[in-house]
Parts: sequence; structure tokens; C-alpha cells
Amino acid sequence: MKKTIIYPDENGNIFVIYNRKMEYNNINDFKSNFAKIYHQNVVPSLRAFENDRLKTFKSAILYTVIGLLISIIMIFYGLHSDIEIVLFIGFAGIILSLVIYGCMQKNFENKLKERIMPVLMKAFGNFNWTTSQVIDTLYIRASEIFSGFDDRSVDDNFYGSYRQMPIEISETHLTYTTRDSKGRRQTHTRFKGLLVCIATGKTFSGHTIIRCREFLGNRRVYEEVKLEDVEFGKQFFVDSNDQVEARFLLTTAFMERFKKIRNSFGSKHAECSFKDGKILIALSTAKDLFKLGSINKPLTDTAPFKTFLIEIISILEMIDYLKVTQKTGL
Repeated sequence: MKKTIIYPDENGNIFVIYNRKMEYNNINDFKSNFAKIYHQNVVPSLRAFENDRLKTFKSAILYTVIGLLISIIMIFYGLHSDIEIVLFIGFAGIILSLVIYGCMQKNFENKLKERIMPVLMKAFGNFNWTTSQVIDTLYIRASEIFSGFDDRSVDDNFYGSYRQMPIEISETHLTYTTRDSKGRRQTHTRFKGLLVCIATGKTFSGHTIIRCREFLGNRRVYEEVKLEDVEFGKQFFVDSNDQVEARFLLTTAFMERFKKIRNSFGSKHAECSFKDGKILIALSTAKDLFKLGSINKPLTDTAPFKTFLIEIISILEMIDYLKVTQKTGL
């Protein structure tokens, strides 16, 4: 059954309407449907794209080999002439060859996603993939997870709902700028990884934040919350302006699922904010997430899709937990 959902834009004055598809009621239904659609729809699409992969791979290898041969010849002749200039040109050629290969790889990955992601999303029920920004940047700032950033760029983004809970997922890069002693502008990474925003349907009276102690620094906003889980407390610093609510939210079950999401995405560190009825989870990782294939491997390789499935399921399991607490009032 299709429904309609309305999302405001970041300025709150433009509304975009999406058609909503069938939602799943549990993880087993999701897994079953994923397997069915993967074999019936995704695999044939991948096979049709395999010839493009082979052509791209052969072209990339050809350009790389030609570039390397020219570079080797230049280096060889450089030994008998102006060595510094020729060696510079030779090594520059090697670097250029590798850059060309990388660009062809990235272009292929982008084309593959444009072709396969819409098909793959059918397996996810009411989910959509886009390269446009999701998760309000103003909300990210208000979460107080990050000490400050000047710019935001995104790669893969997903929006939809699971068990009637709206969810947005964004592969995000946050940066900030400084100036050196000579006034030159320098850009630094504040965060690179995945942001997950879940609308819980609850009202939070306060604001609770979970941060990694290892990267805490001076980022203390409210009073520290002392937790019964000693091991969790060793890894994470929790502060809140509502001590009672914070302990109410951070149950043992929630903390276990929070750590599982972090592990599923291979995150260096994970942080979280409870604010305005939403949970924002930030998973820092250097990995290029949601890769569906590579030019140097057959597209029938199931490993990328298995990884994709594990990552998404870890998020859905968090929603399963939130849905249970919503019913029980915990």
C-alpha cells in the first residue's frame, strides 16, 4: 500500500512529497524479501552491466600501462641527460596514471549505483536512495555532537521509514576552516562517516549526548550522567540536562545495539544525541560506504551486498528496539 510523506526542506518552507512503499514489520520479512529481490531483479541488472565493467577495466589498465611505460622510458633517458627534470616528468606520469585509474574506477562506481540502487531499494520496502542531502544541517548543529563545522558534503543518502518510524541515513563529510600565520585558508575534517537520524515519535524533555571518551576533549555541554554499565562508561562520556530522562533512555539494551551499529560499520568511534524526539547517531569511518562493486571484480560477487545488508540491518534492529520501548513505555 502506498502512502504519502511530506518532508520540509532545511529552511522549513518547501515541502517535498514522496510516494511511500510497503513497510516491513520485522527483520525476518526484510531479509526474506531482500534475498528474493536480489536474485530476481538485482542479479540480472548486474549481469547486464558486466560488459560495461569489463570495457572500463580494460581501458583503465591500458591507460595505466601506457602511462607507466612512458614514465619508465623518461626515467631511463633521464639517467643520461638532465636527470632532475626528466625524473620529475617520469614520476609525475606515474602519479597521473594512478589518478586516471582512480577516476575511471569512481566514475564506474557512480554509474553502477545509478543503475542498481533504484532496483536494490525495492528490497528495502519504503526506502529511497539519493545523492541529494538528507538530515537537516541545522539539526546536526543543534545536536551538539560536533564542536563546530563550516561546510558539509554528502555522498550516498537514504530516506524512508521502517515500522512507521521515519529514518534518514547520510554519508557525510563535515569540514572546518582555519588560517595559518600567513593568512592562508586551510580546510580540516571535523567528521567523515555516516549519520543516522531516527524520528522516535516520542517527546524528549531534555537533551542527552553520548560521546567517545577518547575524542572528548573539552566538548562537555551538560552535567555528566553516571551509568550503571561501567564498561560503557569507560568508552563513552554521557552528559544531559535531564539526568532522570538520560538514565531512562540509556538502557542496557539500547547501549548494546548502539555498540552493534558501531561495529557493523567498522566505525572508529560512535556518538549519539537525543533531542526533539529524534535520535542522531554519528559513526566515524574512513571507509567508502555502500559500495556495490569495483571495476577489478566481477559484479556477481555477493560480498558488497552482504556487507550492505549487515549494515542496514544493524540500523533496523535499533528501530525494532525503539518500537518495543514505545509500546511498553520504557
